[in-house]
Amino acid sequence: MDNLRHYVWRQLDIEARPGHKMSFANKALVVAILASVAVVVLETEPVIQSVAPVLFISLEQFFGWLFIIEYLARVWSAGERREYSGMIGRLKYIVTPVALIDLLAITPFILAPFIASAGGAGFYVLRLMRLFRVLTLARTGPFTTAAREVWHGIVDRRYELAFSSLVALAMMIVAATLLYVAERDAQPDAFGSIPRAMWWAIATLTTVGYGDVYPATTLGKFLAGLVALSGIGLVAMPAGILASALSTAYQERKAHRGHDDAAAGPDAERHQGGMD
Repeated sequence: MDNLRHYVWRQLDIEARPGHKMSFANKALVVAILASVAVVVLETEPVIQSVAPVLFISLEQFFGWLFIIEYLARVWSAGERREYSGMIGRLKYIVTPVALIDLLAITPFILAPFIASAGGAGFYVLRLMRLFRVLTLARTGPFTTAAREVWHGIVDRRYELAFSSLVALAMMIVAATLLYVAERDAQPDAFGSIPRAMWWAIATLTTVGYGDVYPATTLGKFLAGLVALSGIGLVAMPAGILASALSTAYQERKAHRGHDDAAAGPDAERHQGGMD
């Protein structure tokens, strides 16, 4: 049993493998998670669901039992790690963020009979939370490095990003105020107050432009044009800051890797010479 538990642990726990590489079991679980999410998405289309309703029920049962077995296997095999050995250790593992995400993935299947009887269509959201499990299973070297670089880029440029957010908030308030002044008499329902005009300001500055609310007066159209043009720079500002941060992080990592290779070169040559 100890050998079996160790084997299961090495298959399921990424940290148990050298370089945190994904095992075949973890790769298969990623495919199963994506397939289960696809089933949930397709099931909401009445035309598709009506073609094979029994198939969707069977697939949900299959994925539900698969993730329950996987969760129990993870809790059982976690005892291979010293900090999670014994009953107390298992309880410590159950409350870790990764284990809680795993538990969240099987909760919809366990509670499905109760939710179905109550007519809870919103439970689809919980079933789609399985996507977060892909993030927990993708904690391999390359993904970890990429996530670390993105996070460091955000932290290094936090003041610039905070400033751009303040600029965006100020522009949104100014845009809503200008359209309130220009359009409040012509369209009191849409621009009768600054909070009402805020929706138009958000949609315009983010360049979404739903078209449900738009100015009707000449002054309002002129101001709206200026706001729309400024919105282009507003969206580009944080994107440029993040792009610069990520580029800097990549160049630093590349330079650091080149330095390590250069330092290891003479040692490698001496080692090769000794081998010869």
